[in-house]
Amino acid sequence: MARWRSTGRSPTRSRSDPAAGFTLVEILAVLALIGLVSALLLGGGDALLRSMARDDIETVTLEAIANARHSAVLTGRELELHYDDKTRQLDWEEGRAVLAGAGDLRLLPPERAAAMLIGGRAVETPLARVRFYADGTCDPFRLDIVRDQADHIMTIDPWTCTVLSPEAVPGGH
Repeated sequence: MARWRSTGRSPTRSRSDPAAGFTLVEILAVLALIGLVSALLLGGGDALLRSMARDDIETVTLEAIANARHSAVLTGRELELHYDDKTRQLDWEEGRAVLAGAGDLRLLPPERAAAMLIGGRAVETPLARVRFYADGTCDPFRLDIVRDQADHIMTIDPWTCTVLSPEAVPGGH
């Protein structure tokens, strides 16, 4: 008759055994990690795509406008956004954005009434600054982004400080 001796080990297989598999806890932990990572990537996918196009002058400008508005709301006071065409920087009290991409930018008044006709083209006097208020509104204005030999003019909504209507004007500024 055979006798069984206890070796003090559990009856599970050792890790060095090639036939050993994963435990249910390990499989569930890996599935939870995959779910967490995919949720983070799907939720932040838009931000990831925006950060990849960071050098686009339009993207940087619209982010600077949103950040200036956000700063005005958070601080509870009026802030001004300035654009310096020599240094290609958008400055406001709480931050700065540098335009590195191709193209040029001008902050324009909300109406085209102040345009002068020079050399067959309407030339407008750019604004020195745009104000953002603590209630989340801003001065009405337009953005003129010059790229690809055309003016891309965007009207900014003074209530939300977002783009109302983009339009392309052939022939540059």
